[in-house]
Amino acid sequence: MPTDTGTLVIHILGTNNKYLRTRYDVFSVDTKQVVVSGRGARESRGDLPTPLQLPPGLYKIVRAGEPFDTRVDFAMVTIEAGATTNYLIVIDAESNAFRGSGPVVGELPKGTEIAGIRLSLNGGGSVMFNQRYNTVGATSGSTAVIGLFGNFGLVFERDAHLLDVSADMRLDLVDPVTGSITPTQDRFQAGALYSFKVNNPYVGPYVRGDLQTRIFPGYIYLESDAASGTVMINRLDGSTDTVAFGDEANPDDLRIKVAKAFAPLKLQEEIGANLKAVDLDLQLFQLTVGTRIGFGFRQGFTNGLLVVRDSESATPVVLDEVDNYTTLGPVIGANANVTFARWLFARGRFTVLAPLTNTDDAGTGFGNRLLMELAGTAGFKVPILTNLLYASADYTFRLERDGFITNETQFDHALMARATVTLF
Repeated sequence: MPTDTGTLVIHILGTNNKYLRTRYDVFSVDTKQVVVSGRGARESRGDLPTPLQLPPGLYKIVRAGEPFDTRVDFAMVTIEAGATTNYLIVIDAESNAFRGSGPVVGELPKGTEIAGIRLSLNGGGSVMFNQRYNTVGATSGSTAVIGLFGNFGLVFERDAHLLDVSADMRLDLVDPVTGSITPTQDRFQAGALYSFKVNNPYVGPYVRGDLQTRIFPGYIYLESDAASGTVMINRLDGSTDTVAFGDEANPDDLRIKVAKAFAPLKLQEEIGANLKAVDLDLQLFQLTVGTRIGFGFRQGFTNGLLVVRDSESATPVVLDEVDNYTTLGPVIGANANVTFARWLFARGRFTVLAPLTNTDDAGTGFGNRLLMELAGTAGFKVPILTNLLYASADYTFRLERDGFITNETQFDHALMARATVTLF
């Protein structure tokens, strides 16, 4: 290194102990001109910040686009000839505001990484307003529910290898009809994806596994123009059961159990090619889109699941027992994450599998047989305790087609006010 210059290495760490790719400008105090611009590095992924060669002197580091005279979001550093200065800037992960800075005198924080694995776990409570139409194992209509939720994530990324594991669970604590502590709307989903990049950071083969189920038994609530009604249950063995409802003066007499715990349980395995289509990281806007194409295998375990035929208000109400199924076929999918100003966010996923086997059990017509899921979440969050607790308003939706279970398109969406605690 020339002795007439010094080296400046800028490390940018968020208040959430994650390294940020925030952009910055470096001004010379003598000339009040920008001498170099740069951005932070994701050091937790093994990326290293770019060393900056600068003449000796005093420099001012500001957020990209800010003028020299800014009185907020800046740091001062002195460069000496022939010396290397590692300088740390701590930035609020929510607002991008500078929170502190200074020379690095020891080991940099490692955040929530364990042996190179990034972990995340959060949970909280929600107030939900919900509408459902033709969903399996639940009552159509509008409800308001108080509930709990939790999310777990694990990411390992090193060189060409990527392992991404996630799990989401939602539990609703109060049955809006009976007032009991027996949830009627809940969901558990977990998945894992391994991808290997072949001599590039974008394209490579992948394997993926996914599980979807409910936690508690499912019920539907029936209504009839008469004081009471009849339910006819068509079993897989050809027999028919007849059940009366509405004879007793309590809400539970209108409730028919249509799904046991963990029913239906759907497993899907995939193998194919994974493509990171978009990876955009700007000062206030981040967008990541990943697509995949491959071959999938689906297994459905219904465990005696009952599905309404025609209408829940028909006379009599007819329920059909659904059999287990297996199928396979080509699959395409996509995942997208968007963040704007770290306050507004959206994420979504899309998957379609075209079954090639046992297609007679999935309805008639190519379009009706497609196994499809489209789901997403959008909203905004407001920090209460910056690194621990935040409040958010979320809108979520899920549209699903599974002709092996029902010919109807399942759709539910919800508007939730949440308070989330980030554990790590």
